[in-house]
Amino acid sequence: MSLAAALIYWVIIALWGAVFATVCIAFFRNPQTFGTTRLLLSVIVIDTVRNLIENLYFGLYFGSQYGLFPASILATLGNPFYLILPKVMNVVAASAVLGLLVFRWLPSASRERAEADADIQVKTQALNHEIEERRRLFETSLDLIVVLDRAGRYLRVSPSSLATIGYRPEEMIGRSGRDFVHPDDVESTRRELLLARTGEHIRNFEARYLHNSGRIVPLAWSGVWSEPEQKYFFFGRDMTEAKVVETQLRHLAHFDQLTGLPNRFSLRRDIESALKGGALPSPLTVAVLDLDGFKDVNDTLGHAVGDGLLQEISARLTSASDAVRVYRLGGDEFVLLVHNCGDPLVASEIMETVLKRLTAQIYVDGHQVFVGASIGLAIAPTHGLNADDLLANADLALYHGKASGGRSCQLYVPTLRAGAQHRRELDIELRRAYSNHEFVLYFQPQVRSSDGVITGAEALLRWRHPQRGILAPGAFIDALCNSAVAAETGRWILATACKTAALWRAKGLPPIRMGVNLFPAQFRNGSLVQDVEQALADSGLPAEALELEITENIALGREEETLSALKALRARGVAIAFDDFGTGYASLSCLTRYPLTRIKIDRSFIQKIDEQSPSEESAIVRSIIMMGRNLGLDVTAEGVETAAQADFLGTEGCAELQGFFFSRPLPVDAFERYMGSEVLNQRKLMGRK
Repeated sequence: MSLAAALIYWVIIALWGAVFATVCIAFFRNPQTFGTTRLLLSVIVIDTVRNLIENLYFGLYFGSQYGLFPASILATLGNPFYLILPKVMNVVAASAVLGLLVFRWLPSASRERAEADADIQVKTQALNHEIEERRRLFETSLDLIVVLDRAGRYLRVSPSSLATIGYRPEEMIGRSGRDFVHPDDVESTRRELLLARTGEHIRNFEARYLHNSGRIVPLAWSGVWSEPEQKYFFFGRDMTEAKVVETQLRHLAHFDQLTGLPNRFSLRRDIESALKGGALPSPLTVAVLDLDGFKDVNDTLGHAVGDGLLQEISARLTSASDAVRVYRLGGDEFVLLVHNCGDPLVASEIMETVLKRLTAQIYVDGHQVFVGASIGLAIAPTHGLNADDLLANADLALYHGKASGGRSCQLYVPTLRAGAQHRRELDIELRRAYSNHEFVLYFQPQVRSSDGVITGAEALLRWRHPQRGILAPGAFIDALCNSAVAAETGRWILATACKTAALWRAKGLPPIRMGVNLFPAQFRNGSLVQDVEQALADSGLPAEALELEITENIALGREEETLSALKALRARGVAIAFDDFGTGYASLSCLTRYPLTRIKIDRSFIQKIDEQSPSEESAIVRSIIMMGRNLGLDVTAEGVETAAQADFLGTEGCAELQGFFFSRPLPVDAFERYMGSEVLNQRKLMGRK
């Protein structure tokens, strides 16, 4: 037993050695440890050292006593001085631990406690602040916030319930949601709650609630189910205003804002709906109506009167016939649908009734307004089986009616489509012709009636078609005027004619005047004055040698811009001629307003003059010549083809003549030869004299 007691000290030594080694390793691996952990490590180190020394001492002492170590060790360690050393070590160790506790651990622990208390206080304040914010959000939210139990009973309701559905929170708490949900939406609401129980987040589920006053309130609900709390958390947004806005937007999308009539979107929907009535859709008449002269009302009386006129027109159209449904596409264009009407005669009679209602006088803001209208008709299924075809064909009929004078009702016929296709193909060809430089200029002389001397040349456009050869303007000029390349072509004609005239002068030919016809597009783009000045500058041709010819369709369109451009050119020295005079109703008024230098009598009047002409046929020509002379304008007669016509015009005092009697339009080289031969003839005549 005594030997065992001696051995136990060495076991203790081994154990404390292991503890000491572990503490040292832990310390060196984490030397930044501080506070309680570091204090604990220090105490363990102190106690470990003390135990090692004490148990080493008694281990050696008892080991030598029982023969494990030499007996000399026993005599040494048995000295009372050495026996007291372990007790001293205990005192030192206890003092060291006490010192660490008092001077290190207690201040550190106090500081850590203070920091922990401060952190807890900050987190508590933040939590209280968050709770307060949530409370305020709950109490002040405009949305309805509710908490429900598993059975769908209200556990908590936000105060906004009073403003939203007319009930106070205390009136709802404890009651089931089906007490407030519209009966038709109870089942769908139950399904959404079951869906939320599966973990699905419900977003913007719409359900109608019954307001305390009896009205219906649409609410959009979003929320979740909390499994730990066994509660639903939902908030609902009142969609009443949103529904009103949605209804307004839907109305704006389907109806015209000015007149209240259904718009293009509604029209297409209704046509397609009418045409889906089985294998053989019921007949449907589509009428496109366009007002005649509406632009003049806007320009002269203002857009406010124009808007009032459109509203009155809309009212008259809708009241014209119970069988007609009216739509407004925009501007002054309307569409009328007549269901179950496939007879062109019946459709035309209905439209004639509509036109008669529009021709009656209208008063808008004290202004008396007269308007007419043109209508194009297309009938399904004969003229189309979809909205696009029917509207396009009705448009073609309308276009044909307006081109024929307007104020009429025209029925679509297939030849109109062929004509439109021809115009489209011709426009494509004209674009290609301009790009490929297929246009050329011919020139027709203008001669003095008194002696036959060439005084000018009119530049006339020809098209050198790749397959059809040289084409005269009659085959394409109308299409070219409406083409996208009209302005560019006019600019090219102007530049080419000026360069040609300048080249003739450089070759020593007589300094004749060059006449150039203008396109309406050259006035619309606003660059005419600049284009003329550029052409004169590039060619070196004097401004006095250039004469620009305008027609009535130019004079009557965009009058302000046209007048300002022509006045600027006239001030520059360029001459202005009025072509085809006498064929339009506005020609006489134009003579006083426009800065003209010449009028050209239209060929239709000249062709009626011959030796057997009655006096009334020639009286018009005499009047025009006399009027031009009185206004100080030069006069040129076009289309002179016979000697009798030339003699008559010369006798009546028409200064210049132009026509086949003198020469057909010639290419530039042929015209040069013609002009050279005429000069030679004049010289021979002068020599004989």
